[in-house]
Amino acid sequence: MFIAPFKAWVMIFRVQAVMVWAILTVSVSTAWAGLEGVSINWVNMLLTAAIASITQGFPAHIVNEIYDWKSGTDKAFASGKISGGSKVLQTGLIDVAGLWRMFAVTSFFDLLLVCILYYRTQSLTLVLIFGIGYLVCVFYTLPPLSLAYRPFAGEWLGGFTGVVLNMTGSFYVQTGQFSASMVSFAVVLGMLYVSIMILFHYIDHDNDAAAVPRKTTTIVFLGLDQSRIYNLTVAGAAAVLSALLAWRFGRIFLVMTTALIFHWFFQYRCDPFDTRSVVANGKKITLVVLVFGVVFSVLSDVNFLFLIPVFVAGFVLHRKFGKVPRVTT
Repeated sequence: MFIAPFKAWVMIFRVQAVMVWAILTVSVSTAWAGLEGVSINWVNMLLTAAIASITQGFPAHIVNEIYDWKSGTDKAFASGKISGGSKVLQTGLIDVAGLWRMFAVTSFFDLLLVCILYYRTQSLTLVLIFGIGYLVCVFYTLPPLSLAYRPFAGEWLGGFTGVVLNMTGSFYVQTGQFSASMVSFAVVLGMLYVSIMILFHYIDHDNDAAAVPRKTTTIVFLGLDQSRIYNLTVAGAAAVLSALLAWRFGRIFLVMTTALIFHWFFQYRCDPFDTRSVVANGKKITLVVLVFGVVFSVLSDVNFLFLIPVFVAGFVLHRKFGKVPRVTT
């Protein structure tokens, strides 16, 4: 099928993930620039958010969908299960060839937006940052690197690096420079996102282990018990580091520290062997992160209140078009 249905585009985009990973990180980084006294360029901010959202929502997710499908890690899941990718292939909404066409179209559009941003900023540094970010997202699954198929590499070289690049790039868009406080901020949030990745990978343990080639994620490598300990350690370290940053750079970091304490609590309550526990606590963590993003950003500039209707619209879009009905037996 040459033209994919609208539902396939929304499902592959994974709206909730993009809100948490792309839109929120761009917003808080831009807000940090505002806290450092920079007058926010809202057009450039929206361009940056669009680049980050498209990169994650389409090229990264499409490649992940294709290679997880080929390896078999997604095929074992029924259409009503909580995991198993976006399920556009399982439900027949699009085929692999159609996904590659979607990849080409969205990558071209992504490049076009980067060119527009370059035209507006005249910064090759930004082109380099977002270019590397694109490669990190794509090679999260794409061979020969396939970071997601290697223990610790998926979270740290993929997720953590992507978040730090996105945040420092978003800050650079506004300021034309980097700062120690911004890099520290990005590192702490990057650790938070590593912890979130680990939690949602609990569900995939059995199927990742059975994939061909074997998808040796951190969870598969450590096992569920040790993965939980590792996850709590990463989440706890992020909270401690955030508290130190609050002491060093200012009380605004207390907003992030509070969010990280709630995050650690829900990680502690999560039973990695119980899918319902993972899903329930994952939803609470998602809400905590989004609330943190809005509060932190609005404390910088009240205009960031626009995030609230954006996030609400994202949840509505996901609920109506972004998933398939649960299968009951």
